[in-house]
Amino acid sequence: MNQHFIAIKTFEHNIECFCPDGDHSGVIIIKSGDIIEVSNERKYVSDHGWYCWVIINNYYSFYMSLDALDQFFKKEYILSRLDIELKLNYLNFRINLSLDEGDEISFKYHTKYLKGLNGLKMRLDNYINYIEENQLI
Repeated sequence: MNQHFIAIKTFEHNIECFCPDGDHSGVIIIKSGDIIEVSNERKYVSDHGWYCWVIINNYYSFYMSLDALDQFFKKEYILSRLDIELKLNYLNFRINLSLDEGDEISFKYHTKYLKGLNGLKMRLDNYINYIEENQLI
């Protein structure tokens, strides 16, 4: 089963190509809200390591190194459905704490972040539901 992530920040990724002419290399900009689907298809490239087949917005696909994917995850450029749920839970806690303390600045900050993250969660959920309903997994 494929894993699904959503970009929460816009970032660039250098697509690597190991063909003799290197025609397939380039830079892709992954925007906030883009869905990143990581398939189970893996490939080992000597001297470079493991790569996995990645599909962006069910449209653009390429091999991405597992190291790059791991870095995007660690830097929180991308989140899984579970990570979003955990962040939403924490943000609700911070909003409640801000209300209890009467901290208007913290309340506005966390509320804005919560609204944005809820929108991204809904986008990811809709995509996953569409894939499941149409048996594209």
